[in-house]
Amino acid sequence: MSDQDGKDQGPEPAPEGANAHQVYLDLLEESGFFQLINHLEESLKAIAGELQSFSENTKERMKETENLAAHVLTLELILAVMLKKYPIDAEDLKAEIKDRAAALSGNEGVSPTVQALALDLVEKGGK
Repeated sequence: MSDQDGKDQGPEPAPEGANAHQVYLDLLEESGFFQLINHLEESLKAIAGELQSFSENTKERMKETENLAAHVLTLELILAVMLKKYPIDAEDLKAEIKDRAAALSGNEGVSPTVQALALDLVEKGGK
């Protein structure tokens, strides 16, 4: 562009704000912002991989737990059938639970859950 005298004044200035986005991007680049974003992305990918692995392990543990539960249920069913044919006294069972609890844990406290399950099995087996 030239002025009224015909002298060249150089390139026409860019409209205000036209290069602002480029200046902003350059500042972000210089500050390391994009490197941080890349690092964050890599970290998130690593976390996603770990979560995937955790999910697969959880599914495996669930299968193992279901398998164990099936075995325990099978043993309970067999025992229930045996108890129908050969009933046992509930008081004898309570005494055995108490003795074993004391021998295993060193105290005479009996797990209410263990006692309830055992007595329930005896009661149902006796029917």
